[in-house]
Amino acid sequence: MADAVVQLLRNALCTAKNFHFLGDSFLYDPQVLTPYYAFPSPLDQTTPLELLIAITQFYAFVSISVAGYHMMARAGLGKLQLITRLIASKAKSAPGKETTKDKKGNDAKDADKHASTARRLVTKSLLNESDAAIRSFFVGTNVLVLGLAFFWLFANSFHVTDTNWIGGMWGLIHALTVMEVALLVFLYYMVVDAGGAVGRSHRMNDFAATIAAAKTLDIDNMNVEQYIWLVDGWLPFWVEGVSGSAAVEEKMLNKEEEAVGAQLGALSKNIGPDIAERIVRQARLSLFEGYREYLYLVLNGFAFYGYLVCIIVFYYHEESQQPQYIRTMLIWMPNADADWTGNAVGDFAWTVEPLVMMLSPMVLNAMLPRKKKEKLA
Repeated sequence: MADAVVQLLRNALCTAKNFHFLGDSFLYDPQVLTPYYAFPSPLDQTTPLELLIAITQFYAFVSISVAGYHMMARAGLGKLQLITRLIASKAKSAPGKETTKDKKGNDAKDADKHASTARRLVTKSLLNESDAAIRSFFVGTNVLVLGLAFFWLFANSFHVTDTNWIGGMWGLIHALTVMEVALLVFLYYMVVDAGGAVGRSHRMNDFAATIAAAKTLDIDNMNVEQYIWLVDGWLPFWVEGVSGSAAVEEKMLNKEEEAVGAQLGALSKNIGPDIAERIVRQARLSLFEGYREYLYLVLNGFAFYGYLVCIIVFYYHEESQQPQYIRTMLIWMPNADADWTGNAVGDFAWTVEPLVMMLSPMVLNAMLPRKKKEKLA
C-alpha cells in the first residue's frame, strides 16, 4: 500500500507540474531553496515542486529495484531451487504399485484413491510453481531494470540531465527506452492475467454447477485448481518458498501430501451446497479481478504510448524530416505539443492506476459475505 501511495503522490505532482497547477505559488520558485542549499548551475534551477518529485522518484528507484531483486532471488531462483529439490525427493520416494487389491474393504479402497489423487495434485502443484518461479525471475528482471531507470528520472528532476553527467539527455532517453521495454513485458502479462482471471471465473461457475448437481466429487479427474476452490485456498509451503534442510523439506512434503489426502477424504463425504455457493461468490471476485486487470492494461497502455511519444520526439526532432508513420504516431501535432501531451497522458494514467489499487480492497471486501468479513476483522 505504501508503494501505491507514493506512486499516486509522485504522478499527481508530475501531473500538477505538467498543467502548471498553482503556477504562481512558491512551488515553482527555485529561489525558495537557495537559503537551505546552494546548488551549482544548472541544478540551482530546481524548484520545490521538482524537489518533491525527486524524493518520490528516489523512493521508486530504491523500492522497485529491491522488489525486483527479491522477485529474482527469492520468488524466482530460490523457489525454483526448492521445487527442484522437492521433485527430486519425490522421485526417489515414489510409491510402488500398491493397489487396492492388496487391501480389504471400501474404506481402504477410498483411502488408496485419495492418496493417489493427493500425490498427483502435489506433483502438479510443484510443476505449476516451477513455472511460476521462472516467470517471477523473468518479471523480476524487468522490475529491477525499471527501478534502476528511475535514477535518471530522479536526476532529471534536479536538472542533472542538462549537463554531461551520467549520460546527459541521452542517458535519460536511454533510461526511458529501457522502461518502455520493461513496460511492454508487463502489458503482455496484464493480458495473460486478465484473461486468466476471467476464464477462471467461468470455470469456477461451471465447477460449482457440476458439484451442486452431482452432490459428489470426481476425485479421479480433479485438478489442482478445483482442489484450491474446494478447500477455499491451498498454500503449501513450496508456494510461499519456505525451505529448510533436505530432511525437513521431505518431511514437510510428506505431511502436505497426507493432509491433502485427508482433506479429499473429508470432502468426498461432505460436499454440501454451501461449498458450491462459496465457489460461485469467489467466481464473482475472480471476474472483478479480471476486469480490474483489463483496466490496468488500458491505463498502462496509455502510459506506454505517452512516454513512447517523448522518445520519438527526441529522435525525430526535425519535424520536416519525420516519416509519415511518425507523424501519424504523433497525431500530426508539432513536436513540442506531442512531447507535452505524451508526458501528461503518461503521468495522468499512472496517477489513476494507484487510485484503483487503493480502492480495490474496499470493493473486494464489499463483495465478500458478512461472515467472511467478520473473520477478516
